[in-house]
Amino acid sequence: MRLRIPLPFLRRSVHLMLSSPDDGAVHTSGLVFGTRLLVDHFRCTGNPKDPRRLVDRRDLGSGIVTNVGVMALANDFGWAAPSGAAKNTLKLANNHASGTGTTAPAATDIKLATASTAGGQVPTAGTQTLVSAANLQKYKTVGTIAYTGSEAVSEWGLVTSSTLPSGALSSSTGSPFTAGSATSGTTTGTSLTASSATVQGQQSSIFERTSGSNLSYGLVVSNTTSVVTVPAWYLVATGAAGQAPANAETYLIRPVLWDRKTFSAISVISGDDLQFTYLLTISSGG
Repeated sequence: MRLRIPLPFLRRSVHLMLSSPDDGAVHTSGLVFGTRLLVDHFRCTGNPKDPRRLVDRRDLGSGIVTNVGVMALANDFGWAAPSGAAKNTLKLANNHASGTGTTAPAATDIKLATASTAGGQVPTAGTQTLVSAANLQKYKTVGTIAYTGSEAVSEWGLVTSSTLPSGALSSSTGSPFTAGSATSGTTTGTSLTASSATVQGQQSSIFERTSGSNLSYGLVVSNTTSVVTVPAWYLVATGAAGQAPANAETYLIRPVLWDRKTFSAISVISGDDLQFTYLLTISSGG
């Protein structure tokens, strides 16, 4: 005898499996972040009546919420911002970037493995919505990256808004350090914008030391025009306790990487768009 399972039941089962809060989950005392990433690949057709053609649609599964993203979220009470401007981490974690790296994502990630050179290196702001259902709440952001050349896109990241020039993924403003301590780093000159109760400055950005030993990073919680204050320095490679910066050691300023995902390469050409849809489920009851 054959067992027949109604098609609607199968569809419902698959949906629940893909949306499981355990996909890419980060557990902290019962709090669970579940993530899901989808992508639509569009190509220009040259036809005014149908200018964009859907080439491919993929469910890329779960990414990984990062340690530094959670650190920034935990400090949401402390961020200063210009009057009326958003300062909360999930509001700022709305910028989609892509790259060609293949290193598997990890909670310790603070950047893309290999940033795009054909458009994905400039973070694109998404459209944010709340997907609300009974006892199930999701943060959603949809962002479209336009490509200016050919490359094999194999990684994606969601980063916070930043004060970096032209919205770039990195900046060397004020590099190198001239000194440092367990909770601070002193930069060259006075090139930083001091943070205050009404000015963001370099708050909620990452200072990644790029020379010396035990390469480390810190999340800036406040700063003057030359000194950044961090909770601590953490090793880039492992997230363990890191090493304070020293004189002449170089650094890069980065936005906070909230989530990162790698996947089978998507080949794009100039004029192509990738529309990324990111869903974050935060499970209650912890």
